[in-house]
Amino acid sequence: MDQRRLQQLALLLGGWLLVSGWAWAATPSWQGLTPAQQSVLAPVAQKWAGMSDLQRSRLLAVAAKYPKLKPEQQQRFQRRLIVWSSMTPEQRELARKNYLKFKQLPKSKRQIVKKELMKTYPPIVAPGMPVATTTVSATTTVASPVPAHNNPVRTTFPAHP
Repeated sequence: MDQRRLQQLALLLGGWLLVSGWAWAATPSWQGLTPAQQSVLAPVAQKWAGMSDLQRSRLLAVAAKYPKLKPEQQQRFQRRLIVWSSMTPEQRELARKNYLKFKQLPKSKRQIVKKELMKTYPPIVAPGMPVATTTVSATTTVASPVPAHNNPVRTTFPAHP
């Protein structure tokens, strides 16, 4: 390949990466956020400086959509952001894996699992709460929060997941 062709290919690839979200601009410091962004993202204020640019960009994208959400969606976002930001990286990774496993189940099984988990466990894990697994089928196991003995921390399930 000649030099010109390589440059064209590099520009094309760079444009694709930019459009696909693989490349992003550096995100502002906490002080560089608007008051509206700071208000929406307040639960992660203390962790903002330690977050990667990718994490910050994702949060800023959600913060941009926040004003358009219905009030109950805004409340759900705030609750989930508080819980998610208080989880350890290991707990977040487990939640991601469980979500992927759950999404791979047929819709009928997902509904059954969801109903059972809602009856048995609070679906939002408080920090430090142990996790147990529930076997859904011979090949699928889903982790669930288990209330610790004498643990006063209990959370409620949002009306609309």
